[in-house]
Amino acid sequence: MLDAWNRAERYHDLAEECRRLATTTLSSQMKKRYLLMAKDYILLADIAEQAHLTERAIKDSKRRIESFMAQLDRLQGIRNSE
Repeated sequence: MLDAWNRAERYHDLAEECRRLATTTLSSQMKKRYLLMAKDYILLADIAEQAHLTERAIKDSKRRIESFMAQLDRLQGIRNSE
């Protein structure tokens, strides 16, 4: 889960670096290319963040299901002993 979050941070850093390079280059063609790269890195960061959130939601759901199943097992144990 942390891996996806670290990837997102890295992509944000790379996007920022591309933006910085775009402001320092004299070539308009390179400026456009750097800005397109920055845009792509932002998209990759968004995907990585979504992956992180999805992984977290799955873990939370799994934990809730396990808790529910444990409660159900306890209830069934109580009913069987009556």
